[in-house]
Amino acid sequence: RLLLEMSYDAIMDAGYTIESLRNQRVGVFVAASGAMGNNSNDPSQLGGEPPALSVYDATGSTLSVAAGRISYTFGFQGPCFTVDTACSSSLVATQSAIRSLDHLDCDVAVVCTVNVLTASSSIGAALAGMTSEDGKCHTFDASANGYSRGEGCGAIVLKRVESAVEGQDSIYGVIRGTSVMQDGKSASLTAPNGRAQESLLSAALHEARLSPEDVTFVEAHGTGTKLGDPIETAALAMVYGQSRSAENPLYISSVK
Repeated sequence: RLLLEMSYDAIMDAGYTIESLRNQRVGVFVAASGAMGNNSNDPSQLGGEPPALSVYDATGSTLSVAAGRISYTFGFQGPCFTVDTACSSSLVATQSAIRSLDHLDCDVAVVCTVNVLTASSSIGAALAGMTSEDGKCHTFDASANGYSRGEGCGAIVLKRVESAVEGQDSIYGVIRGTSVMQDGKSASLTAPNGRAQESLLSAALHEARLSPEDVTFVEAHGTGTKLGDPIETAALAMVYGQSRSAENPLYISSVK
């Protein structure tokens, strides 16, 4: 329901109607990090006697249908899938949409992201020491002790720049370059890798054809942990901070 509402609002905000896009090559790219992955209706997870189930228990709780329902409801016929790469799900979904637009797989892309908390995922994050005991996220602070989990949903509509200009669309911004990488081997499965983050930032700059000095603001991951924040800020300093002047500082923030 959240994804349907937000994707509809984004399409309306972009100046389209559902009817004008029906049966068109509109791609749907959903980022949902475990939002419905822990299906409490799955008998294998319950133990004991399974409850009475219907077909809607499957179609109403699987991640694949989260994207498929949007294309089905609105009649879109472009690429359609859900990605779950944990904290980077929105980034990967956005890059997937950009790649599909670049390869002419679709003419319009709707990118949606959603996060709905479950008890098991929240308990798991707490046991791993990822969440703050005082309920506040002290990003970049010596008192950092984890982050606070939240729920939310959002959507954007993407087009190729030339198509948006030709169609006289309202353009809020232009994505110049994206990069997706995996940390590979690090201290642990959930620990970041500073060298990999440096490579990621450099790759994004290269694709955008920008120099580090061209970037003046970075919205950081900012996990609010003693492990993640120093590694992230060190990577940012290595890529963006080597040849900056006092008149051209780099501002770093993390809205949590």
